Amino acid sequence: MSTQGDGRFDWSGLTLFLASVAIFALCGWIVWPFLPGMTAAVVLAVVTARPQQWLAHRFGNRTLAAVLAVAVVVIAIVTPTLLVASAIGSRALEFVRGLQASSAQQGFEAFLAQHARLDALYESFRQNVDADQMLEKSLSSVAGRIAPLVGRSLGALFQIVVMLFMLFFLYRDREEAVATVRALLPLEDDETSFLLGRLRISIQALVLGRFAVAGIQGLVAGVVFALLGVHAAVLLGVAVTLCALVPAVGAVVVWLPTAVVLALTGHWLQAAILFVIGALIISTLDNFLYPIFVGSHLRLHTVPIFLAMLGGVWLFGVTGLVLGPIAFNVAAGLGHIWRRRVRGVPFPSDAEA
Repeated sequence: MSTQGDGRFDWSGLTLFLASVAIFALCGWIVWPFLPGMTAAVVLAVVTARPQQWLAHRFGNRTLAAVLAVAVVVIAIVTPTLLVASAIGSRALEFVRGLQASSAQQGFEAFLAQHARLDALYESFRQNVDADQMLEKSLSSVAGRIAPLVGRSLGALFQIVVMLFMLFFLYRDREEAVATVRALLPLEDDETSFLLGRLRISIQALVLGRFAVAGIQGLVAGVVFALLGVHAAVLLGVAVTLCALVPAVGAVVVWLPTAVVLALTGHWLQAAILFVIGALIISTLDNFLYPIFVGSHLRLHTVPIFLAMLGGVWLFGVTGLVLGPIAFNVAAGLGHIWRRRVRGVPFPSDAEA
């Protein structure tokens, strides 16, 4: 902290600095619970900017255009997502009830009767492990998780409300929001334009690239699972989408075990078909589609993207799939700004990421 002109320490400056840090930390603490909804609102506002601007130009009223845009988001994105989540929950309940049914136990015993080695392993397991006690502990654990699961569901609905509320104002007051961000950033105008452009391109690349490709892979996998008669095809399709989001993991961790289970249960033809389609189509779609959707827009190597996604999920949950890569990309942009400042290289007047 600098000193005053008479050589005395600038206590007022230090107080202002500490008060600013404290109030910004308090503001961050206040909005922290709404981070998933806020992130989703910003991402949707960036990705759907052009359609929303077309609506605003078409109707000539920003409020009406914002209402219509939010309605389209609810119909095209929010409602299908909730329906898929409901389907996954229903499939999970059916799976649990199927395990509890006597017919499932009879089918399992019939399967073991046809495979002597597996039957011997299962008998050895039963002799060394108290199955009843394990089942009781498992049921107790599941019961203990029901309330938190309901709480998370209510929390997800609350985040959707926050997202839609914030999204409306981002649509309606887009110019004011951008001007506010520009005023808050301690950068020159050309540097701010560069950083905001890089942020916009990063969001578009992540959502329209990684998420779109993963969604297509999950859709193809779900259709294949359904056509082959695999149980919980919707749930497995969503699992393929989630695994495909993470580089170096991919859809193979879902479809390959499913093919193995089909083979072990005697469905050799379905297993062979799934293996061929999974290896030649499902797991290779990203190699063809990702460069088309993303190309070099993200400007990050696969390794930092992989670490950013894993670390982001570890810190922020599902929201980290977006926040992690964006944070890395913004950090890279700030590093680029610092290098230009050190070298004395000015940004062009129309600086863009």
